[in-house]
Amino acid sequence: MNETLAGEGMEQLLSLEEKIHQTIDHLRVLRGEKEELFRDNARLRRELEEQQQLRSALEERLSRLEKERETVRSRVQRLLEQVDSLTNSKLEA
Repeated sequence: MNETLAGEGMEQLLSLEEKIHQTIDHLRVLRGEKEELFRDNARLRRELEEQQQLRSALEERLSRLEKERETVRSRVQRLLEQVDSLTNSKLEA
């Protein structure tokens, strides 16, 4: 009977030992995945910052181009008005 208890105790110990080894292996995998996620997170943060800087530069450029377009539109409008006034004064004369 003692041998049976000892055998069962040994099986339980071996089973527990196996579960501990599996847990340790799983923990190693999880730590590796965590490190990889931290690296990915850092990379994505850098990429986001670069994209935000690019977006800001593009917004500034767009603003300058819109102002420039408005300036050109105003100048063209004035020129057209001058041409119209010259055309109308020649027709009246």
